[in-house]
Amino acid sequence: MENSPPCGDFWMIMANLESENPVANIAAMNHALVLIEGGKLPEPQLVCRLIAGLVSNLEKPHHEIATKRGFRSILKAISDAITSNNINMDAALGEALHAIQCYLMNESLRSIQQHASMVRLWTIQEQLTAVKVMYIFFHSSPEIINDTRCVRAFASLMLSPHATVVYACAGTLPSLSHVVPGFAFAMARAYCNILIVFPPQLSLQIPSVVLILDMLKQISTTMVDHPGFDDLAMDVLGALANRNFAVRRKVLDLAVSLLTPRNIVDVLWFLKNELDLAATADIPIEYQQMLAEAIRECQSAYPESIMRFILDPKYLVFIDCICYIKEIMDRNPMLRAQLLKGILRALRHVRSSPVCAAAVWAVSVCSESLLEARGSFDAILSLFEDLLKRRDIEKLIHGDREVEHEYMLPRDYYGFKDRDAQGNHLKPWLMEMEELLYVHIGLTKQADRCYDIASSSKGISSSEDASLFIPSLDHTDNLEILVQSGDVLLADFVDDILSMLLEKAGV
Repeated sequence: MENSPPCGDFWMIMANLESENPVANIAAMNHALVLIEGGKLPEPQLVCRLIAGLVSNLEKPHHEIATKRGFRSILKAISDAITSNNINMDAALGEALHAIQCYLMNESLRSIQQHASMVRLWTIQEQLTAVKVMYIFFHSSPEIINDTRCVRAFASLMLSPHATVVYACAGTLPSLSHVVPGFAFAMARAYCNILIVFPPQLSLQIPSVVLILDMLKQISTTMVDHPGFDDLAMDVLGALANRNFAVRRKVLDLAVSLLTPRNIVDVLWFLKNELDLAATADIPIEYQQMLAEAIRECQSAYPESIMRFILDPKYLVFIDCICYIKEIMDRNPMLRAQLLKGILRALRHVRSSPVCAAAVWAVSVCSESLLEARGSFDAILSLFEDLLKRRDIEKLIHGDREVEHEYMLPRDYYGFKDRDAQGNHLKPWLMEMEELLYVHIGLTKQADRCYDIASSSKGISSSEDASLFIPSLDHTDNLEILVQSGDVLLADFVDDILSMLLEKAGV
């Protein structure tokens, strides 16, 4: 095929293509198709204009599907002619070829977006093309990660029944995870959401599922800077709803690899609840063993972040406040001595059981030396001795059985209507937790998100202050009311903390 000189035929075709008359458009299409299939092309400068005219007609809503298929056929014929060995490529033709490729790529992307959840049902060649298209677009336009349709389509392709497609996705994941911010995070979340409803009986696709979960685990290190990374482990655990044994094992492996100090508590709660359900239902013993092993791995990964009582469901009502203060302590370990001193002196101000439990827990964590642990034990025992005695009496009355205690806050405690800085309602016990820390203890938040305690005794070691462990009993109105309420749950919690302090003190 050789380039043909400018001729009236192509100028007439261009006039008809650029017309608003649909009949003229179709006539131009038929005429162009005959010429191009006959081996004729316009001069290079006119090729780009011809391509633009064809593309503009593909965008016109009044053309039928069959007509648009004809326009696409012409674009394909032009592309084939340009790339054949019989045509010398120059700048104009290179530009024309690029324009065709860009259009076809955009068309492919639109098709993927329109059928995001169905792409794994396409032919194997169509699926491989889809992987290639998304790879190119994710590379060239990283912001496409915000298009949930593309994310869902890629995740759907990872569950393709064709091994070639699955391996193509797996090979693409590491590269895209490095160049597209949040790609691995979005893929992991989308993939696990699909797994939740993925039929576990489709055993032929299980190897593909396992492969992708392994790949996501390998690239999990690229996700840590994503702002939603702490929530990802819980999203992944949702895929345990898929009851296939191999899938569940890989889901647990992936979730454990996504642990952070901030999500360890939630992950442990989830696994413990799942284990409790498995023990009461007709669940294979192998799955129970997998859950128990995952719990042990969590505890081994972050032993300093595990609160021993966290696996006891009855203390769930205290967790909000404990996690609130725990996050501050984790980020500011140098505050330990000042927090120990401040909390012990401010205990008399607490009004609710959640805040009281969090404060007592914080005292136990901050008491690192033998002297601190022994002093904190004596201080807490003196403040809560009456509560513990009341608890013991009730247990004797009930024959040492677990005493049912409906957890309630003081009635007037629900009168708070305040909101946080974002305008959201705060739970009243979290508001009291803030009051204890910021008002009574003097905690302040710095511009760098670190915390400080304004105190004249800053820098004085808690172990050097002999008065630290002598609780103030002069104005214990709030705490005294709470102690006299006979909260059995709080009494059990305090008793557990006292046992922990005795262990630290070496008693």
